[in-house]
Amino acid sequence: MVTLYLRLKYSMNLTGNLLIAPPKVRGNFWEKSTIFLTEHHGRGAVGLVLNKPSQMSVSEFASQHNVNLDVKGFVHVGGPVNVKAFTMLHSSEWSCANTLRVNEQFSLSSSADILTNLAMGNVPKRWRIFVGLCGWTADQLENELQGNPPYRHDSSWLIATANHELVFGLNSQTQWTESIEHSGSEFAQSILD
Repeated sequence: MVTLYLRLKYSMNLTGNLLIAPPKVRGNFWEKSTIFLTEHHGRGAVGLVLNKPSQMSVSEFASQHNVNLDVKGFVHVGGPVNVKAFTMLHSSEWSCANTLRVNEQFSLSSSADILTNLAMGNVPKRWRIFVGLCGWTADQLENELQGNPPYRHDSSWLIATANHELVFGLNSQTQWTESIEHSGSEFAQSILD
């Protein structure tokens, strides 16, 4: 039953789900990372690390782009790839000029007018700003998940269904542990079903 669950999980499109670094991953960028997958298809996968805030506040970041924005929170480091680009992961009821709908709950926007919209009060219910992203080439994520060489099974990503509370409602210190618990609960439920 467990093997069937793993095969089904790994063969599906994981867009809109969470990847969670297992406790064995230590001493590198991915340690205690929770990643939201924005894309997963035959050409690879793209995601955003949810729980690595930078030292720069969103207000400071907006100021650097000549926008006066008085909001709380920090810009998050979405990953080590394309670190100059910024995107906003947000709830799907909102959109702008360049919005990609990930699923019914989540969308991703990267338009230059995001900060201006936010400053004018045109804001989604839930959102986070990111610089950088994570990327996997074709089949790389699948090989990492299955522990195929050169990857190891004992350090394979954990998977969990994303929801607004896990993505937006937790601080960076608790997001990883709550995501691991959620993944474990889903895994246990799959065994019982």
